[in-house]
Amino acid sequence: MIKQSFEINTLHRGKYMLSFFSLLILGSILSSQIPASELVKVISILFTIPLILYLSVKWSKNKSIWTLSDKVLTIQFENKIETYEIEDIDNIQSLTRSGGNLYVIHFKKKSPKRFWRNKLFSSDDDNLELHNALTAHSVEYYKM
Repeated sequence: MIKQSFEINTLHRGKYMLSFFSLLILGSILSSQIPASELVKVISILFTIPLILYLSVKWSKNKSIWTLSDKVLTIQFENKIETYEIEDIDNIQSLTRSGGNLYVIHFKKKSPKRFWRNKLFSSDDDNLELHNALTAHSVEYYKM
């Protein structure tokens, strides 16, 4: 098998959660200062949630290149490279979520690694090709 590379739209989960909840709290604080009824305040927060979601996704983008070969899976981010030996991987799960996929790499002797694939406010990536390559590879792959 030759090396195959796939560009995946991933998010930095910590940055995403921090920015989402920080902006939600900030929006709530600002909304509470509006001299209007509680119903207007709640509705104003509800209408800002799509903007908060958009900004959180944009700020936490962390594109990655997944390279799969017979012996190694390499995940390269802008400032970091993670390499995993195929023989150390027990299985890989792709858990479908509304905003993308959660890739969980289970190892034989270490705790699992998680990578969040984002499809909100993003261009198409190579997720389907990665799915097909993992299905055809010797590593156990489950799509749920």
